[in-house]
Amino acid sequence: MRLIYALLTAILFSSCISLDRNNEAQNLQISSIIPKYMVHEEFLSIKEYLTGKETIKNRLIIRSTEGERTGLYLAITLNEKIPQLPVDTSIVCEIYMPGKLNPDVFEFPLPKLNKLPNNKSMLLGITGDDWPYGNDALPTAWRITLVDSKENIIAEKSSQVWSL
Repeated sequence: MRLIYALLTAILFSSCISLDRNNEAQNLQISSIIPKYMVHEEFLSIKEYLTGKETIKNRLIIRSTEGERTGLYLAITLNEKIPQLPVDTSIVCEIYMPGKLNPDVFEFPLPKLNKLPNNKSMLLGITGDDWPYGNDALPTAWRITLVDSKENIIAEKSSQVWSL
């Protein structure tokens, strides 16, 4: 009998945790998006010189071209910490490149890491051949959408020019 009570308690407890996590994701918002051109050298550290591996310093950095650091980055700040995002989150970046009439669309899945950085900001990089403009240009407009695996929108924010 005690085993049945223990099992029922465990089931109820796990469903409460699941409901609470879904509720947190529903309250999640993108606070700000700031575009910034960054070059490879801005990511270098002394530790990288010694080990040869990039140091992320408790930052989440996702790039469109792996291994390419130079490009346009969107510094995204959330109102909640990154680990509050559902595990299956994808970040959809729609961005009007300079001189183009239609937006380019990039989809960045949230990395499957043992531990996501415990902060509220991330860098989303349009790097390599995806950003051929150098530091002389900024995008015309952009929209960032966080979605789960069922295409439910978790949070969305766009530049002021996006809606024009």
